[in-house]
Order: sequence, then structure tokens, then C-alpha cells
Amino acid sequence: MRLIVLPMLLLLGAGCDLSGMTSAAPTAVCGRIGERCQLPEGPLGVCLDKPCAEGQSPPCFACTPQH
Repeated sequence: MRLIVLPMLLLLGAGCDLSGMTSAAPTAVCGRIGERCQLPEGPLGVCLDKPCAEGQSPPCFACTPQH
């Protein structure tokens, strides 16, 4: 039974695109909601929407601490 299952798993896994399972490096500038970002103080944050300042074009985002 094991001799059949292992080759089947290898064949099925070879056709999978695993690139979506890796996480991108944190960004310095937020580009979309939910993106991981690096706060100036060092810890990681998450990008959230924020009200735009006068003269800014929407959408506007801010890197917010996770905790």
C-alpha cells in the first residue's frame, strides 16, 4: 500500500504551484489592505485604509501595528 501512495503523492504534488503558499517580504509603503508592512520602529505591521489627507488621491493606506 505504501509503495502506491508515495508515488501518487509525488505525482500530485509535482503539478501544484506552491508559490502562493509563501509570504512576500514586508513592504516599506502600503499598496493594499492586508499587506504586511515594516513600521519605522522595526516591528511588522499590516496595511489598513485611512482617510486621505487634503490633496491626496484615494485610496490611502497606513501601516498599523499588529498588536
